[in-house]
Amino acid sequence: MQGPPQSGTLAAAGNPPSPELVYDLRRSQGNSEGYFHDISWFSDVVLAGIEVRAGAMLKRYPDFVQGELREPPRSHGEYAMEVLTLGMALVRYLGAAESTPRWQIGLARALYAARRRWAWTKPAIDPLRAAMGRSFLAPRIGSKSAAGPYALDRLARLIAWLHATGEFEQETLRLKNWQSFLDTLSAADAAKAMNSASEIFAWFQAEAAEILGGYTEGVDGFLAREMPRRGCREDLLFCSRPPVEYHLNMVAAEVMNRGLRADFEQTRKRAILVPACMRGAHAASCQAQVDGVDMTCTACDPACAVNRITQEMHSVGARVYLVPHSAGFSRWLERWQREPETGVTAVACMLNILPGGYEMRARQIASQCVPLDYPGCRKHWHREGIPTGVNGEQLVRIATLPAAS
Repeated sequence: MQGPPQSGTLAAAGNPPSPELVYDLRRSQGNSEGYFHDISWFSDVVLAGIEVRAGAMLKRYPDFVQGELREPPRSHGEYAMEVLTLGMALVRYLGAAESTPRWQIGLARALYAARRRWAWTKPAIDPLRAAMGRSFLAPRIGSKSAAGPYALDRLARLIAWLHATGEFEQETLRLKNWQSFLDTLSAADAAKAMNSASEIFAWFQAEAAEILGGYTEGVDGFLAREMPRRGCREDLLFCSRPPVEYHLNMVAAEVMNRGLRADFEQTRKRAILVPACMRGAHAASCQAQVDGVDMTCTACDPACAVNRITQEMHSVGARVYLVPHSAGFSRWLERWQREPETGVTAVACMLNILPGGYEMRARQIASQCVPLDYPGCRKHWHREGIPTGVNGEQLVRIATLPAAS
């Protein structure tokens, strides 16, 4: 496959890429400008490829999901990414779903539901969920699925397994819509549609490895070096994703930004949500102001990345808020759901981009997203923890799209 044309845009040089990072959008340039050029070009390639392979299905699905399920319309590209997500789930996880006993799926699902319903149970439930993941769920990932055509009962089993893991909440909501749509087709046509989604994912996996593989060179090393020594941890399934799932999130972020851009441009105010991991070692002495769910920088440390971003975004009329952890993301979104005049730009780790975008879309929040250039939080990605970074120029470009007067 021919690579993307070269970009003439240059950003200010940053720290050099490190082979220890799980992913790194800065590659060899020392900045991520090349990445944003590559992902824009490659997203066009992916959308065109999905259209060729599943165009007829994508013409029918929007009418169903809007007419029968009463869901607000989304962009054609977002529906195309759902086909890719369906294919990913079938190829990557159907074998695990079919080989996991139903009682184990049910128990994992009950633990996840209890954790979400009663926050105070988290300290007790997380070790149990970690044990379930280590002993029963993770070892089956990669298992070969049963032979024969895809069927809706197999898709239902897959969705139940994905939901039980607690790592695919937003994705399972989208897949349930596809399950409802496929149920309107004949068994043969439904099987054909699922087979097409699987073939699309296989095609995407090969193409993405060629174009985006350089940005995820650290994934395999991380899986081989770090995961075996981690023991029984609640984030096992989240952290053990292969490169292709990073690639899917990369394209999904670009496509979702495009689909949400028109609504975002109509907002009068702008808010930026940045992860607390951007503070790195500065977090220990951080004097951020807390007001309800709002957490804002007080400029206590001139060297802190959050301080620098806060000052820069203030100069263009946007407010910056810290989000302590992705687990608290939903609580922060409730606030912006009640403020439709505000456009929200979320900075997030690559694997949180797709579920975060889905949730903001579901809440009808006019939003955009910018991935971290590299991950470094101590909780998931780095033994000591390092300050994470984001392309400041891209953040300004995205967050300051023309606002309504």
